[in-house]
Amino acid sequence: MTQADVLVVGAGLGGLAFAQDAARAGLRVALLDKARGVSGRAATRRVTLPDGPEVRLDHGARFFTARSDRARTLAEGGVRDGWNAVWTRGVARWQAGQVTLPDDGHPRYAPPAGMSALGRTLARGLDVKTGVTVTSLERLDAAQGVGWRVHSREGQSWDAARLILNVPAPQLLALLTTLDPGSPDPVPAILRGHDSGEAARQAGLVTYDPCWAAGVILHQDVPADWRALRPDHPVLEWIAREHTKRPDGAPPALTLHATPAWTRANLERTPEQVLPDLLAAAQDILGPLDAAQAFAHRWRYSIPAVTAPGPCHWDADLNLGWCGDWFTPDPHGPRVESALLSGWALARRVTGTD
Repeated sequence: MTQADVLVVGAGLGGLAFAQDAARAGLRVALLDKARGVSGRAATRRVTLPDGPEVRLDHGARFFTARSDRARTLAEGGVRDGWNAVWTRGVARWQAGQVTLPDDGHPRYAPPAGMSALGRTLARGLDVKTGVTVTSLERLDAAQGVGWRVHSREGQSWDAARLILNVPAPQLLALLTTLDPGSPDPVPAILRGHDSGEAARQAGLVTYDPCWAAGVILHQDVPADWRALRPDHPVLEWIAREHTKRPDGAPPALTLHATPAWTRANLERTPEQVLPDLLAAAQDILGPLDAAQAFAHRWRYSIPAVTAPGPCHWDADLNLGWCGDWFTPDPHGPRVESALLSGWALARRVTGTD
């Protein structure tokens, strides 16, 4: 049995941002994540070619912005320290074969080692356990101690005085229902009458756009003078020349993101089934591709389409809270920075510095 002052389920960027600040405030923080690494959707796929170097593709979050002062400090500090870089200041547009190259001057950051480097930076010095799938929550009574217990598919349990959930809203609701199994009310009885009851109902209104993504490693780069492209196309809404994020000499590679509508229509197909369609759409836009290797990955919970109000949720009576990019910490919409802002806001509430 592992004990902590604060237990965080989900080592995505919001959970890491929270944990970093909570640990600085002197709390013992433990994080659990079902993946093999941290960062959540800020994911980087590593592919090793049989006769070449390792290729890194950001098949989840595409880049990150820094509109807030604190995010700007993090991003620019990373540039100075070498783990971060300004990738582009504009995103090209494609319509009916024509490409326009706007430059809005706004920096889009992408770490040269991949977007997952952002999460690894935030995770430094933290107690993170990966490969742990949390399946149920338990509220401890006075005889057991004040706080929370979580149980994992792997047969382990963790206790903590405070519990933070940093997971997509549908997964949050699924975990909360384990507090009151069999109840027809989606809000467990223990939450009713507390702030968490209304917050859980608001989480139930959150919706997501899904996304089929593909990574394509090329024998030869496509002829282009853009780094990122937003096509007006029925299948694809995003194409990035991934090697332009990497150090000079990186093998040419593309990431492709399908539109939400196309993804929904093809959501339950397998990666092997959708990959030819994504490649055909890319060739419709870019011309013939000389692909050495390719993969597809489904993000069921990609971009929040309907968000929850406010920056985060914290219930001081229950010592229970949650955060993530599906909140509304500022008016700029859901993105990587939203997750960071949500986690930082939650840390201020938990530590009493808000």
